[in-house]
Amino acid sequence: MQETRYAIVNGEKIPVLISDENEALLAAKAAGRAIVGLWREDAQGDEWCVADTLIADMEVADERFLERIARRRLGLPWDICETERLTIREIAERDYEEIVKNRVDESLDTVENVADYTKRHYEVFEFGFWTVEEKKSGSLVGVVGFRIPQDDGIRGVDYYVLSLSDKNSWNDTLEIGYHIFPEYRRKGYASEACRAVIEYAREEFGIIRFIARIGKENIVSKKMAESLGFVKAEEDPFD
Repeated sequence: MQETRYAIVNGEKIPVLISDENEALLAAKAAGRAIVGLWREDAQGDEWCVADTLIADMEVADERFLERIARRRLGLPWDICETERLTIREIAERDYEEIVKNRVDESLDTVENVADYTKRHYEVFEFGFWTVEEKKSGSLVGVVGFRIPQDDGIRGVDYYVLSLSDKNSWNDTLEIGYHIFPEYRRKGYASEACRAVIEYAREEFGIIRFIARIGKENIVSKKMAESLGFVKAEEDPFD
């Protein structure tokens, strides 16, 4: 079975092949086209490794889904969500130097590392650090996003937890982080962005618990976390 549907990216129609035929997917991929694998009950082993994305039902391939598939193939960032004042999207090439300059994260300390992050991390996880852009000016004001919680040995921090359900597990948990650039602080952008991405993660991934790691002396961040419903953990969640 093969079907070509079209995504609209920046006003341009981009073909996306959806198929359960591996040879057709291979040929389309070799030609530089966007592809989606359609699951078959009799599929075995690594048959579907050629398709970056695999779906079980054609109904999943709506307008938003197709646009994201096409953007990934073209190397263009996804729009994640927005608020009244902010647009939250994946990091684009034009953001690299600003990300490095503002020391967003130790792992994003060079333009090369940021570029590698955007090319690899998003494809694997579909989440990570995202840019926060001010709608009015179009300026990059910071980053917000998630990572998989892990004990990396950092001490001198307090943990805050937001649980949206009584049924919590590590499989349903993400660690949230943000960094608003100095000139854009005290505008409420951090809480606005965090609230938006928490709702996005809940709806998109079914995440029901969030952890925030905050320096013991960072009173401002603690108050912000509490305003979002986070509660200080009495114990280190990694112990």
